[in-house]
Formats: sequence, C-alpha cells, structure tokens
Amino acid sequence: MQDNSVLRIEFKNTKPIELVDLTTSFTALAESFKDFANSTTGDPHPNNLRLYVKEIRSGSVIADLITVAEQAQWIMEHAEVFAGFVSSTNELVNYFLGRESAKAAEPSVKQARQIAQFVEPVAKDFGSQLNMNVMDGAVVHVHQHFHINGMEANAVQNGVNRFLGPRLPSTQVLPDQLMILEQVKNSASAKSGDRGIIEAVYPKPVRLQFSSEEAKRRVLDLQENPLQCVFQVNVEVRSIEGRPALYRIIEVTDVIHRETE
Repeated sequence: MQDNSVLRIEFKNTKPIELVDLTTSFTALAESFKDFANSTTGDPHPNNLRLYVKEIRSGSVIADLITVAEQAQWIMEHAEVFAGFVSSTNELVNYFLGRESAKAAEPSVKQARQIAQFVEPVAKDFGSQLNMNVMDGAVVHVHQHFHINGMEANAVQNGVNRFLGPRLPSTQVLPDQLMILEQVKNSASAKSGDRGIIEAVYPKPVRLQFSSEEAKRRVLDLQENPLQCVFQVNVEVRSIEGRPALYRIIEVTDVIHRETE
C-alpha cells in the first residue's frame, strides 16, 4: 500500500529569507526528526527513517517532506511518526515559552539548539509565520499542526538562551568553590561513582574526580555524614558543549558543617 503522508513546512515571510538561515532551519528539522524517529518508532536500524524533499513551491516557502526508510522493515506508519513529531515540537515550543500547559519534560541541550535553529527564519521577521502540518494526500490532519509567528519564535530563542546559560570554557580552574555531595563512594581509591553540586557553576549534580587520595580523605575521614556537609574546594571544571561534564577536585580547603533542624 502506498504511503502518501507528507510533512508540510510553510514559511509565510514578509522579508526575503537568507539562504543560510533556511538551510540551517531545514538541517535542524532533519536532525530533530531523525532523533525523534530513532527514539519512538522501535525501528531496529538506527537512522533508518529520514526526511527527504518531495516538492518546493513558490510564493511563501512551502516544502513537502516525505520519509524514506533505508531498510524495509519498521513498525509505525509514516503519518503516525509525523504526528508524534509535530506534537513533540509543540511541546518543546511550549516549554521555552513558559506556558503552564506545557507537557514536555526538560529538553536536552541538543533539542534546545535544534528548536532555536528551526525557528530562525521567522525569529528574524516579526511579520512572518512558520506552519507545519501533517498531510495524507491532499487532506490535512487538523489535530496535528504547528504554528509559530515571528514574535513567538524570538521568545523561544530567548528561552533557549536562558536555558543554555553562559557557555563554559572547555576547562578552567576555580578556587574556593562551595560544593555539596549527591553521592560518594566509601573508598579513597574509587575512580567513579562520586557526584556533587557546585551551584556557582551549575545547579545539577556532576561527576566528581579527586586528584589524589589525600583530597578524597578530607571527605571520607569526617566524623559527620559527608552528605550533610559543605566543602570548599579548588576545582578544575571540564565542560562539553558549554556544560560541565566533570569536576576534578584538586584540593578540599575547608569543611562547613550544615546545621540540621
């Protein structure tokens, strides 16, 4: 049976769209769709389902995109994947617009960057609009659509910038940082399993690596539960894509005992 499902993308622009912005937008869309298909279709072949251009029409920029599977065997119908992808895109936009009805879980850094790139052409043109619809032949699936105007797209990008925060250098040494532990292995020689939070750098737990057994002993040899203490540390922060991936604890310079109620 022939699959006539199409994902229609329409840029209703008031200004000419710069080619590099359009290319960036479609590239982000393709990568986002591929990631979504990999995680939801149950297809055993990674990257099997990808977007291809079927037709581009004049006027506003209107592109009809189809999917082509490199392997014949896969589980979900194309229209079903398109519908889920449109719904997922709407949830991402709601998240970054701060809408209370947003159902999306916290996105990944990659998803944040992809949605910011996808809406780039309309974010630069406040009078424009980006539409995405699932179609089966000439019939629009009215319950599966995506619309965003220029002001909303700009707000989404601002939300993404706040979410990503300032980009950290790949490596930096910071003295006298306050750290609490999320978990710690009861061995000075353990090379994994330790995680801690340094709020001045990043609000979530990050993997810890102690530069020496002596540094780790300052944590383990306390009479108190180390999870109930605050540690002042000299730390090397190693980051990937602007976010910390590892705190290398060079020295524990002080221990602050937290008062319990």
